[in-house]
Amino acid sequence: MSAAHKIRGLLRTAPRTQNLAILLSDMKGFTARTSRQTREENARMLALHDALLVPVVKGFGGHKVKSIGDALLVTFRSPTDSVLCAMAMQDRLATWNAKAQPADRIEVRITVSLGEVQVNSDDIAGDPVQLALRASLHADAGDVVLTESVYLSMNKSEVPTEPFAVRELRPGQTRLHRARVTGARDLPYGGHALRRLGKLSAPRLPFLPRAATFVAHTWPAFAVGFFLLAAGVAAFRVRAERERDPVLRASLLLTQKAPTAALAELDKLGGEPRAKTPKVSILRGKAEQELGQLGMAFADFAAALDEDKTVADAQVVRALVDDLDSDAFPVQWRSALVHTIADKIGAPATDPLRALTNARMWRTRRDALEALELMGKARDEDRVAFAASDLRDKAASCPAVLAAVRVLGIAGNEKAIALLREAAAEKRCGAREAKDALRRIERTAAHPPAKTEPAAPAAAAAASQAVPVSSR
Repeated sequence: MSAAHKIRGLLRTAPRTQNLAILLSDMKGFTARTSRQTREENARMLALHDALLVPVVKGFGGHKVKSIGDALLVTFRSPTDSVLCAMAMQDRLATWNAKAQPADRIEVRITVSLGEVQVNSDDIAGDPVQLALRASLHADAGDVVLTESVYLSMNKSEVPTEPFAVRELRPGQTRLHRARVTGARDLPYGGHALRRLGKLSAPRLPFLPRAATFVAHTWPAFAVGFFLLAAGVAAFRVRAERERDPVLRASLLLTQKAPTAALAELDKLGGEPRAKTPKVSILRGKAEQELGQLGMAFADFAAALDEDKTVADAQVVRALVDDLDSDAFPVQWRSALVHTIADKIGAPATDPLRALTNARMWRTRRDALEALELMGKARDEDRVAFAASDLRDKAASCPAVLAAVRVLGIAGNEKAIALLREAAAEKRCGAREAKDALRRIERTAAHPPAKTEPAAPAAAAAASQAVPVSSR
């Protein structure tokens, strides 16, 4: 390296750090819409998105760092201004959607975090950005979700809020809050933040999107011919570039057991809209799973399943269930993993989960049974298998043994009774509770209740509550 290069390297400006509020917005159903629309319609949609929201951002003194497809990343010096801006953005979109055609309606979810970030010329990085990204996974369209740091720093008299469920955004719990909806459908946040900007001009789209709309509505024959020509050109390009397509190459590399090369191919997509499609997220998750990056693989699988449950093939189901029996999977994400399997995978995971109810690790058995209970697929045999493993584990904690006894008392079948007798005969935690459970079962057998319709959901809920959520 020459001396001149070394001097330029020394003089290059280092990244600055600043304490900023970070606003992140992304569009609901963006991937599905882009797959249905033409490129011209997609360009018009994104132009309309920016025309509606960017003036609001500027009005509250926000600095637009960048936009990637449907996502906006904005910084503010004031936490209060960042939340007011988010509320004004949602109100402006709601007012627009109330009058717009279905194809022109736009819905976004917005998250706001606060903290010290590294500021470069065209980007920012740091823990607050990651927190905003993770919080966005729990937000719905129309929501304004705040991290705890924003809530503690902002002027609460200007922003009505309500508590949001505690989510595992990182090791330890990070509490989230949500701006409270106080108005009508066309002004869900009451419009007081939006009114601070005065009268905003109607969104004016760039020339090309407006021209495309004009052609499509005024000259249908010309538009049909144009799209046929575009389809022909696209078909030719697909044939010419098929072998260079990153997604196809990544799929092939995964079958050849080359996950690192597959990830490198997917990274070539950059900011393309399809980089966020469920198919690409599944491919990325499979590659990360093979590399042992279980937390990152789960995040990609969960994002894909949120968009489309049908993308979960047998390999994805097996990977998610295997994570329950892994020491390397992040402990703080186990609850989210259980609910993803129960809510997004469902029936295909039933048999693999049942095989884990007598696994070696206690938390594996617990999580497998909890997933079965949430799915409504748990049987008395599964509950007995779970309890039997805990009772025979001499190193099991007292809460685990007590939970096993409660589960056996709910099951009440012959095998459960035999296990309860074994527990009652031992001099260890749970012996008295096992004797009580046996007496209740005997009383029930001697005086059976009147026959009624079985209440399966109630029984499942009781069994689920018998499984403790704290690990050893």
